[in-house]
Amino acid sequence: MTRNENKTFENQHIVLDEGVFINCVFKNCSLEYSGGDVYVQNCQGDGCQLVWRGAAQRTIILLQGLGLMAPVPPPGAPVPPNRVQ
Repeated sequence: MTRNENKTFENQHIVLDEGVFINCVFKNCSLEYSGGDVYVQNCQGDGCQLVWRGAAQRTIILLQGLGLMAPVPPPGAPVPPNRVQ
């Protein structure tokens, strides 16, 4: 696994699979996850987009189908405020 510690990533596309991220900051990044091994500890994200692929994407679809995760609103639709469930 690739180890990243105390790094700041800005305006990048980061593949999280097979990565270790400790004390990292992600600013305006595209974070891609496909369901592989990943370890994240004490990291922060600001203005990032999550991209789900493969097994991770199928898990998201399952959670949305079960009503455990809200689907993404269509483009132009008002975005509801963040809430903790």
